[in-house]
Amino acid sequence: MIPFRDITSAHRGVIEAFTLPGNRQNCDLTFANIISWRFLYNTQYAIVSDCLVMRFFAGHHLAYMAPIPRPRATDGLSACDGGEAAICCPAEVIDALREDAHAMGSPFLLLGADAAMCEVIDRYFPDAFDFRLDRDYSDYIYLRERLATLSGKRLQSKRNHVNRFRAAYPYYEYRPLTPELFPSCLALECQWREAEECTAAVADRSSLDAELRSMTRAFRRWEALSLTGGTLWVDGRMVAFTYGAPVNHNTFDVCTEKADTAFEGSYAAICHEFAMRLPERYVYINREEDLGIEGLRRSKLSYKPEYILEKYAVVERRHPSAAASASRTKEETRRLWSEVFGDSDAFVSLYFSRVFKSRYNVVCRIGGKLAAALQHLPFRLLFGGVEVPSAYVSGVGVAPEMRCRHIGTALMRQAHSAMYHHGVVFAALIPAEQWLFSWYGALGYRRVAECVPPPQRVAKMSFDSFDRWQRAHNCMLLHSSEWFSVVQDDIALAGDGWMAPADVVPGMVRVINVLEALQLWARLHPDAERHILVYGDSDIPSNNKYYNIMYGRARQTDEPHPAACRMSLGDVALFIFGDERAVMTLMLN
Repeated sequence: MIPFRDITSAHRGVIEAFTLPGNRQNCDLTFANIISWRFLYNTQYAIVSDCLVMRFFAGHHLAYMAPIPRPRATDGLSACDGGEAAICCPAEVIDALREDAHAMGSPFLLLGADAAMCEVIDRYFPDAFDFRLDRDYSDYIYLRERLATLSGKRLQSKRNHVNRFRAAYPYYEYRPLTPELFPSCLALECQWREAEECTAAVADRSSLDAELRSMTRAFRRWEALSLTGGTLWVDGRMVAFTYGAPVNHNTFDVCTEKADTAFEGSYAAICHEFAMRLPERYVYINREEDLGIEGLRRSKLSYKPEYILEKYAVVERRHPSAAASASRTKEETRRLWSEVFGDSDAFVSLYFSRVFKSRYNVVCRIGGKLAAALQHLPFRLLFGGVEVPSAYVSGVGVAPEMRCRHIGTALMRQAHSAMYHHGVVFAALIPAEQWLFSWYGALGYRRVAECVPPPQRVAKMSFDSFDRWQRAHNCMLLHSSEWFSVVQDDIALAGDGWMAPADVVPGMVRVINVLEALQLWARLHPDAERHILVYGDSDIPSNNKYYNIMYGRARQTDEPHPAACRMSLGDVALFIFGDERAVMTLMLN
């Protein structure tokens, strides 16, 4: 596997050493975009064969950005098109990315490739990939000088818009966007959102929320990202703002542009005024994609782009692991379990016939061989009378010859992402050895659970009796009747020599969905008021946000609160379970 690292603001120099000197104009390579949208894509980077590669999640799908080679000196710049395409996309890099994807249990998907790169990849790997033009995500590239002058017949309509704005508001003012103006920007954005949400579909509203979060992240990192912006004011009121950052040495990316449409021509005016003030070294302006939104597409086309930067998705036709059917993967997981844990054949047969489900199995393959696996088994956590979707992490195993390669960590990260998208709120586990407490702790787990002895005569107990016993606890990981039946069959395998565990064993819990977890706490504390900033969840960046708890409800927001208490993911677990530890029993450990 490739040792990817989470991208932070501190990695700007590393990333831009590849992007700025080159000729790639893709807005996804703008470092400010990478950082401000990381909460959505969980972007990581690595250097492979002197190429920058990035791995991220597009929706639920693992994806990779088209590789970027380290720039070569060519009149002070680097070439990466035409005859240089093969240099820009070495075969060994594509091979490494494919293997990494397969190790993560996913078919290979490469995004942001241009036509030249697609041609080279097809030459390297004939008939291995489909190449699909992603028109909705293709970028609009304009000449800066044309947007700055609006000269020529093609841009007559834009000149008219700007002239009407100037005539209607002769005393308007342009100001550079600086940090003291951020509150005015957020107020204008809020006004714009309210207008958009009146007509937006539910799915569109989530996009608006994500856009606001990206903007607030950019504002908080303004200096670190070296963002540049401009604003328009009429009678002391902000009516438009925009900002962006360079993609490369000659192309500037406009990341955001908002305007109050009650002021006719405000959009055209801010675009024109900002372009006039950009340094001349930026020959091109990238105004990003239209996302398939009809009105946005018409608007971007009306500015007469110099060209549309086409982006292709490179999709693997035959994922090698596809040959690994569910039944084969199950058998390989079973063999790995026996090799790692050394359980009896009878227990392994019981587990894989009664407990194991392929949809909850997360695997890692290297060289086509199963290298690691785990299962996140569905449970319900009873907490103060409320049942919450949860999971029990079972059978975390890495093949002995594959250890010390960070495979276990990658496996857990996959599982956390999968659990989040399965609607899981909490994940629980019981470390098998003492050293694992610190390892799981680094992944966000905390010792806020206990595995307790079962009730007496559990081997012959009816499920109804057991269910009454487990529901007498205030915070309990609930067994279903099916699971309880498996437990009793496991006890039967031990024969007359079976004895119920007498000791309490420490367990651990990780918060998978912070908002839902805090909702649970808020319902149980209706008079409490808390303001929390959650940070540091690199597996599920959507959790890293501000949360306001009031009137028995928790609300997720991007608006900073001066009194917010900073909490790591582990701190959140301690907060939720501070008064009541989670209880488990008979977890087949």
